[in-house]
Amino acid sequence: MTAPQPLRQEHLGGRGHGEVVWYPLLDADAMRRIFPDPRDEAGLLVLSGDSRLEVRVREGQVALRAFEIGAPRESGPFAMLCLPERLCLFARQESRAAREIVASLHEATSTQEAFWLAWQSLVSGYQAESEANVAAAEEVAQRVLVGPQKGLGHQTYRVRRRAFSLRQAVQRAQAIFAVLSGELPALWGEDAERACRETSQRIARAYADIESVRESLGETVEAYTSVQANEMTHVMQVLTIVSLLFLPSTLIASIYGMNFRIPEYGWPRGYAWSLGLMVVLTGLTLFWAARRRWLR
Repeated sequence: MTAPQPLRQEHLGGRGHGEVVWYPLLDADAMRRIFPDPRDEAGLLVLSGDSRLEVRVREGQVALRAFEIGAPRESGPFAMLCLPERLCLFARQESRAAREIVASLHEATSTQEAFWLAWQSLVSGYQAESEANVAAAEEVAQRVLVGPQKGLGHQTYRVRRRAFSLRQAVQRAQAIFAVLSGELPALWGEDAERACRETSQRIARAYADIESVRESLGETVEAYTSVQANEMTHVMQVLTIVSLLFLPSTLIASIYGMNFRIPEYGWPRGYAWSLGLMVVLTGLTLFWAARRRWLR
């Protein structure tokens, strides 16, 4: 079987400085046809997702698997294999994040530089998505302050789901750089240690934004529940007052509606008397409720 063909391939800084190759998402068997060297086996297991590890640094190669965040705003698998003279990217063909990564590598003169530029582009996607999530959470909070609105619960759920998905991606990136910070400087030198530290700090800021969104959404859900409870209390108060106003009239109508001989039935003005009594008692009830400030 022939090896899978790359989606895109370009050289770095001219011939002899290495190359960047972008492949679609592949399974382990397809990757073995591209990299038949048995020494690459451990890295291929990481790239294909067949390994529980997310990153492996060994014998001049760095293999890692992360999540990309881009438009459309969904998490998608993303893998990268950095060899001394070749940087291989594995992502969805329609992936905007992968296209932006490849576009950012024109200035790279080595695979190591291309590796860091690719991660900067990926982390920028994390930060942009976390900032968008913060803005969405603030919009939800403002809508809650206005009062219950149609679609508010669904919007809150979507923001929480986006935050959870992004949190998973950023946590995986943190785990990757925890390993890289310990192993990559020995392979690439002190510059790699500084790059790991700077990238880890950017990821930590994105994670802090996500956690703030989670806390904000928790408070928003509590506020939304409180607003709904207050609204329901107001509705029940109105219904109670209406029932209270009609209670005297209902009592009088019940008395005069009994199947007994009542003296008032012979009165010429009995009808007017009963209606007047209803009006008076209803007015007194309304006055009493107003004095107790129930009508506010």
